[in-house]
Amino acid sequence: MMEKKTFILLLTALLLLFVGTFDHSLWTSDEPRVAEIAREMAASGDYLIPTLSNRPFLEHPPLYYAVAGVFWRVLGTGNEGFGRLASVLFAAGTLLVVFFGTRALYSEGVAAWSTLILATTTDFFMTSHKMVVDNALAFFITSALFSFILAYRGIQKKGYVLFWACLAGAFLTKGIIGLALPGVAAALFCLWQRDFSVIRKAWVVPGVLLVAAVILAWAWGLYIRGGKEFLSTFFLYNNLGRFASSGIYDGGHIKPFYYYLPAVLGGGSPWSLMLIAALVATRKMDDGMRFFCSWFFGGLILLSFASTKRGLYLLPLYPAMAVMVGGWMGRIVSEAPARWEKIVLQALLALLAILSLLLPAGYVKIGGAWPLAVAGFVVSLAMLFWASRTVARSLPEWLPVALALLLLTWVPLVFPQVDTMKSYQPFFRAAGSIVGHDRVIGNNLTETVDAFSPFYGGFMVETITDRKAFEQTILAGAAPYAMILPKRADEGLKRILESRGEKVLEIGGLARRETQLWKLSARSGTNLEEGR
Repeated sequence: MMEKKTFILLLTALLLLFVGTFDHSLWTSDEPRVAEIAREMAASGDYLIPTLSNRPFLEHPPLYYAVAGVFWRVLGTGNEGFGRLASVLFAAGTLLVVFFGTRALYSEGVAAWSTLILATTTDFFMTSHKMVVDNALAFFITSALFSFILAYRGIQKKGYVLFWACLAGAFLTKGIIGLALPGVAAALFCLWQRDFSVIRKAWVVPGVLLVAAVILAWAWGLYIRGGKEFLSTFFLYNNLGRFASSGIYDGGHIKPFYYYLPAVLGGGSPWSLMLIAALVATRKMDDGMRFFCSWFFGGLILLSFASTKRGLYLLPLYPAMAVMVGGWMGRIVSEAPARWEKIVLQALLALLAILSLLLPAGYVKIGGAWPLAVAGFVVSLAMLFWASRTVARSLPEWLPVALALLLLTWVPLVFPQVDTMKSYQPFFRAAGSIVGHDRVIGNNLTETVDAFSPFYGGFMVETITDRKAFEQTILAGAAPYAMILPKRADEGLKRILESRGEKVLEIGGLARRETQLWKLSARSGTNLEEGR
């Protein structure tokens, strides 16, 4: 039986996934694209090949999109949160795997704190509230690696079988990286342990055959639908190219080797700072600690070698960090902490106190009402007082609980207010009512525009990649509307638009890219020098 205190902590961690899920529109940069791909899957009934604006989108395999598409199909697209339930599902699965896996390895107390620490980690919390494929990747990698260590410890008889099955799921979520991250973690751990008997025990041959079969099945599906071009786009460009670059990949997110050092401190905050303390305080590195170090630092090194880098890619590493910090905090709950450990904990407590005082002012600063700010402050104080009397009687216990309760109180207030600054929904819905079923063209646009146009506006933007062809289409009067990103349009194109059209809709601001809808004249002409 689970203790009442443990149940409350676990429930709190799961409740964090639902606040801020249904109260705002799709937020850039990734969410609009993922939402539209899933919507197109639901609309077409084709759950194999992802498409964006009815064009193949082969950056990732279809698993996450298909799950989100099922939610769209069953619940509709009336609320963005219905699609986000896919992320909630995978994030909840990750939290439960961490809880039950850590409880089997250590204790119920360590499991509860580790789970709440993960749920309140900055990037885990934010990503779990977005439609992003990395939520599914984190779930499968976490499940795979916990299955591995539980099998190694002899706790889970079918652990190695689950390990390979979860690797297959990780591949179907995000490709080769879904195999590389857990593969590096397991290999480093075995080397550290100097225990190669795992090769014999871990069902390596049937496991490799299973994963190979899944890869081949996906490759065959790509080949049937698009031949060698689809295979090359997915495996060569979007997998090998993103990792090694070498002139193959020409997209964005190319960062230096050291990029993840500050990224992990920010994205893993506030617990990434506690990780340093947990490692310093480790007296004896047992096989569990070695495993989670192999997972976290092995993954960090692997991702650092990749040419494309984003803080989002660290998501599958945070469960390992949470367990290491949770284990340290669990120890100092039962034992007297050293003086320096007390200082570290008190410093974090001071930061949380400052945060709780700044939140009301910050909320008002972004346009919130003072009465709501005061109400939020009073409610958060009441919840913190309740927690101090029930589930958090010591400083180490108090910290994750306090942060969780602050999130539960303030996110429902802050997210809708932030949405007033970030939302593109009114613009694209208005654009849809203007253009109807008419042709809309664009040049040098973003995937965000490609996604928002059909999702909110119900129309597709026809992208004309060649600059001269786009100009000719305008001058010929062949399209009644054009979608423009002014910062991506040169001066010549702007002059042509002003001479041949009228700006009918515009949006911008600090948190939104300036976007314009132009109504074009039906006058024809081919004088390309006009307006230059």
